[in-house]
Amino acid sequence: MTCIPIKNGVVCCHDDFVNLAPYGAKVWMSWHNYLGPVFYRSKNCIKQIDVPSKKTWDAFGKWHKQRKEGKG
Repeated sequence: MTCIPIKNGVVCCHDDFVNLAPYGAKVWMSWHNYLGPVFYRSKNCIKQIDVPSKKTWDAFGKWHKQRKEGKG
């Protein structure tokens, strides 16, 4: 994780950027260890998904489980 202090705040970059298609959802995700996931419709991160579907959360759960086990 990279965090940069700026005047009146802090800017943090994500730790991982993942295509969740192999886990069952056609979405991209940025993952930050403290702030959690943000889901996007495309790799370009133009449109954030405001209310992720159950399918997206299930794919995230599979990825996160693998990551915690050291496989992802």
